[in-house]
Amino acid sequence: MENQMTIVAWKQLIDMDKNYIYKLQVEGDISSREKKKILSELKGWTEVGYGWERAGKTEICLFSRTFQDKGSWIKWAKQFPFELSEINKNGKTKKIN
Repeated sequence: MENQMTIVAWKQLIDMDKNYIYKLQVEGDISSREKKKILSELKGWTEVGYGWERAGKTEICLFSRTFQDKGSWIKWAKQFPFELSEINKNGKTKKIN
């Protein structure tokens, strides 16, 4: 049985310097091998939260990173080797890669 993992991101805000701050959430039954690979791909991101579901093996990891503009975010997201979706301000999800 394959592990179920969901990775979503959203723009949290634009700071005073007009940088885009994004949050990225990894959620699911994540094997240690997958976790190691994800963490290596998230160099430059800061882990800002961690949690898990009490009854199961579901983990939730939250990360944050600042991008210079929307284009640099999209460029990074398209090269990310895992399936990634972005949630817009209206709560709609759009697959990026």
